Amino acid sequence: MGIERDLHDLLFCHDCVIVPQWGGFLTHYRPARLDEARRVIHPPGKELSFNRHLVRNDGLLADHLAKRESIAFDRATARIDAEVAGWRLALDREGRLELPYIGIFFRDAEHNLQFDPDKRSNYHKDAHGLRPLNAVPVEQSWPVVVPLTPEPATARELHEARRSPVLWVAAGVAALLFGAAAIWAYRMGGNGQAQWSGMLPWKPKPETAYVAPAQAGFVPVQTPKTFTFPETDTGVHEVVLDEENDVRMIVDLGPARIAAADTTAVAMRPSAVAETLHRFHVVGGCFAQPENADKLLADLLAKGFPARRLRKRGQLHPVAFGSYGTRAEALAALDVIRQRDGRSAWLLVR
Repeated sequence: MGIERDLHDLLFCHDCVIVPQWGGFLTHYRPARLDEARRVIHPPGKELSFNRHLVRNDGLLADHLAKRESIAFDRATARIDAEVAGWRLALDREGRLELPYIGIFFRDAEHNLQFDPDKRSNYHKDAHGLRPLNAVPVEQSWPVVVPLTPEPATARELHEARRSPVLWVAAGVAALLFGAAAIWAYRMGGNGQAQWSGMLPWKPKPETAYVAPAQAGFVPVQTPKTFTFPETDTGVHEVVLDEENDVRMIVDLGPARIAAADTTAVAMRPSAVAETLHRFHVVGGCFAQPENADKLLADLLAKGFPARRLRKRGQLHPVAFGSYGTRAEALAALDVIRQRDGRSAWLLVR
């Protein structure tokens, strides 16, 4: 097996793996899903896609091959170039190219390169070894209504039922004794003005009479005396509050006030402002190592391009030939760059 093995291993750990002069393989997370037609539950995973414009060598594949084979980096790069040449030859001769556990490449009616990924490969490490499960539908069963039958009385309930007549008899005897005691107390008191309410354990609340409050005198609100400061808002001034009682107040307005500076402006980094105003970027390469991105940036600046580093995209560091405010300007610059520099540039919109 050639570099397909290295490519397959790298896709488990990286979201983007570039094969120089061929294209980039990208993985995208896909949650678990239910196939109702086939009644199958698929586990979560990562789907594989291909971008033929990502051909800039970022060194990731060559470094992995060099470590696995214990060879030099230049020799690993040469082996990758030879493998890609063999892929192109097989694609032109047979019309299709199949990479094990990765997918099939073919050309459509317009002779464009197309990619059909292998559906059996799942590049999600956390879902490694999981297989689709059969989805068994559950039939809903209606609840069964069971008629309730009276339960036989317990011994305690029978005992309580027998005690009820005894309690009523005891209550009647207590009422008779209370009445007899009340009559005896009334007769022994010798006061014809005795009241039955005194025998009760509770007493009614006395009626309260409403007493209207005395009418308070109305005190008019006095309007305070107003005063004004001179037009100049500085210096010490004496203000008379009450002339009759000679009440005065000293007010120190202090020195002349200076208008406060406007501090509402927000400072932004030039790179952030440029990227916000210019959403169309002509990208010359994406690198996993920032040193390679700085090297390409210095090369483009030396050639007179308005090159700049863009924000990190996943694990990659993009470098742009230039950034533009409209798509038309970016496409025009892309044609000029391809004719002038001969590099494989592509358009990025953020």
